[in-house]
Amino acid sequence: MLDKSLAYRLSIYISLAVVAVFIAFIVIYFLFNMKIIEENIDNKAISSEAEVAAEIKKYVITTKEVTQNVADQIVFYDQKDYVQPFFDHLLRKYEFINAIHINIDSTLELKYHNYFSYRENDSTYFFEGNQPFENCVSNHPNYKVLAEGNEQNWSEPIFCERNKRIVVAFYSPIFYVRNDKTIQIGDVVCELSLLQLHESINKIKIGKNGYSVLMSKDGTYISHPKKEWILTRNLRDIPPEVFKNKQLLVDDFLTGVNAGSIVAYPETLNYEKSFVYHSRIEENGWILLLVIPHKELFEPLYVPILKMLFFSVLGILIIYILVTYISNKQIQPLSSVTSQLTKFTNISSESYAGEESMNEIKQVADSLNLMKLWYEQYQLKALKEEKLNKLQHTDLLQAAEIQKSLIKVDFPAFPNIAEIDLFASYNPARIVSGDLFDYFFKDEDHLVLSMGDVSGNGVPAALFMSVSQTVIKTIASDLTIKRCSSIVARINNELHSNNMHQFFLTLFLGILDIKTGKLSYCNAAHNSTYIVKANGNIEVLVESHGLPLGLYRDKGYREGRYQLEKGDSIVLYTDGVTERSDSNRLFYGHERLKENLKSLVGLEPKEMVKRIETSVRLFAGDAEQNDDISILVLKYHG
Repeated sequence: MLDKSLAYRLSIYISLAVVAVFIAFIVIYFLFNMKIIEENIDNKAISSEAEVAAEIKKYVITTKEVTQNVADQIVFYDQKDYVQPFFDHLLRKYEFINAIHINIDSTLELKYHNYFSYRENDSTYFFEGNQPFENCVSNHPNYKVLAEGNEQNWSEPIFCERNKRIVVAFYSPIFYVRNDKTIQIGDVVCELSLLQLHESINKIKIGKNGYSVLMSKDGTYISHPKKEWILTRNLRDIPPEVFKNKQLLVDDFLTGVNAGSIVAYPETLNYEKSFVYHSRIEENGWILLLVIPHKELFEPLYVPILKMLFFSVLGILIIYILVTYISNKQIQPLSSVTSQLTKFTNISSESYAGEESMNEIKQVADSLNLMKLWYEQYQLKALKEEKLNKLQHTDLLQAAEIQKSLIKVDFPAFPNIAEIDLFASYNPARIVSGDLFDYFFKDEDHLVLSMGDVSGNGVPAALFMSVSQTVIKTIASDLTIKRCSSIVARINNELHSNNMHQFFLTLFLGILDIKTGKLSYCNAAHNSTYIVKANGNIEVLVESHGLPLGLYRDKGYREGRYQLEKGDSIVLYTDGVTERSDSNRLFYGHERLKENLKSLVGLEPKEMVKRIETSVRLFAGDAEQNDDISILVLKYHG
């Protein structure tokens, strides 16, 4: 070796070093990927289990909540003679609910004490009376066990002869307060059709050939790819070949609460080796199995390893050849170095054939041509990005139009109601806005007013504004919620549950009795509200009744009351009015707004709004508008 040339020895030493590095890299990469394979199996199973479990829980939790709601409200709907519409609404809304059974103690003074409603094809049927109705659930042993327990619970699967469906029943007692004591007066049973649950579960793909199985607490199949096995097969019926004659402690498996995995050879997959991940649905104790063929988990990961090995060996050979060539070539003339550099720029090697290919000018020209090509590609890319930006801008304008459709701007608002007159304006600072206001009648005599401002800006804040507008109207329209403080508390909880970006909403919500002029209101950290009295005085409702909405759940809110006199006007606005700045960065402010309102006594709402806008605009001059501006004025005529 020592008598060899320097170029030869150098190529051997460098090649051996490169080979050693590659071998070490291959070994490390292989060990690392083996660990990834093991982790990937559990992660994939957990991910798939979460998706299937979420679909199951959607049905289970909804059925449970519907049963609880019926138990809480049945006495009220019975007294209002509104049970049938109530049940029809539930069965139409939730297609997976098969039937609802109600039995109430006859000692309670009600028109009817027994109700039964069920689904048959596309129709619903309703029965009411004072004797229990015979049905597929009431005579079943599962139901009798539930009724004796007097606690909310799920039954085992039941085959309903009435409509040939497999169902599970959720039982809930009905409680009633009598003489300051809570007593049980009956029960509610809600049937969940396993047909819809089975179809929903099987729509979720578990790999290419995998599948999911749902079992009851005693191991009976509730959902399985083979429908004929549902309610006819049990975990105890599995042939020994499935576990390769290894004994499965069925009782321990059914009573266990921890998720885990086992290796099995399912009959459904022709006894192919498979990975089985099992977990428990905590709401009712059902057992969920995910079955995935073993080869599906490992084959996709073996392919990259084989590719890596192939290209590693190929790389070693290429590096050895290059190192040998470079070592033997040693120092090349400047033209040769230039040629090698040019080759790395992917110019065709045909232009370097023979001695003529060493022409440096031609190599530079080829390099310039390549740079031209790169520049043209860059221009094409820039053009595509410009088109994409235009498309995004168009989408933003459409979002703004949708948002504006939620804001009422058609006036007069209530032309046929003489007691009030109302006008409002809406001026977003940008394409989309975070301001909202609304007005609508809760019933014939009570008008709901709302004015709010969402924190932050941009599309996420605008989307939160749209959600808030819908939530406010939905909850405030509920005739069972009378007090402003209760409405705002409900709105806060609803917004908190849908608030992923931690936005918050300041809100003024009032309910005006147009016959008496009595105003009840709740101010959740919003601006002060002005009352322009008919006698020229300005009164300010400065009290805040709680925190902004959407940040904290289950926060309490207070409310205030005010008596409007004939000719009084309510002025609601967002902070875009008082915080409008001029070119010197001075704010319009509350004092300037209050002084302006003194000059508006006796005017109609439309004129008041227009003059406030004019005052703010003249104050700001040419300064850019940085915040949304919304104003609402209501005048009470008595």
